[in-house]
Amino acid sequence: MVRKWGGFEVRHDPQWWLIAGALLEGVAEFDECTLYIISSMRTGREAILFPLGEKRARAYLIYEANAGPRLSGETAMPRFVAESEETGIPAEFYANVHAAGPLATFNGADHWIEHPYRNGIVLVGDAAASSDPTFGQGLSLTVRDVRVLRDYLLADNDWDAACSAYADEHDRHYGAIHRVSGWWNSVFWDRARDAELRRKNLLPLLASEPGRIPDHFFGGPDLPSDESTRRRFFGED
Repeated sequence: MVRKWGGFEVRHDPQWWLIAGALLEGVAEFDECTLYIISSMRTGREAILFPLGEKRARAYLIYEANAGPRLSGETAMPRFVAESEETGIPAEFYANVHAAGPLATFNGADHWIEHPYRNGIVLVGDAAASSDPTFGQGLSLTVRDVRVLRDYLLADNDWDAACSAYADEHDRHYGAIHRVSGWWNSVFWDRARDAELRRKNLLPLLASEPGRIPDHFFGGPDLPSDESTRRRFFGED
């Protein structure tokens, strides 16, 4: 609503992914220090289990936006479980599960504001840019926005200039994450035939030289994300 009141224009990527999630009880016991992320490029799905202890887990299924009706509500739980198992995650984990909360699906596409400051209004966090939740950057981007805005405000008594400087920096650090997540989607999730052929040659190279894979989701947006980084990731040099 603040974006709307401030007259900000929201930009967004095409909707590739939907992300369904639920809190499960009755999950088969497994190492509670292990997070399971199983990706199936063959089916275009990814299943995730976050153990919470006492046979509870947060479960997610990431699937293509054109894969049928959205997974929502109790009646969709069998499909949620079946499609999670199709990714290759151990079926026994789901053998006796039931939902301890609502099953809901959310959009996965990035949406953002270019230069999130105008007319005395500063946007931070999801209001400024919402990253594809698949990559788990939402809280990190929010905390960075707050820190960067704080630093500029403390350093400059001209708050209009400080807020404008924050907006420029936000565009840079969010832009790096957005750019790299787009590369990841192209490399690992593009379902076009030429993408499948590219992966056939590229994945063995990435397995043998994992340093080619950009580490921005753990190392942060200050890592290089220029054309040479992209070419190295795509196996073009």
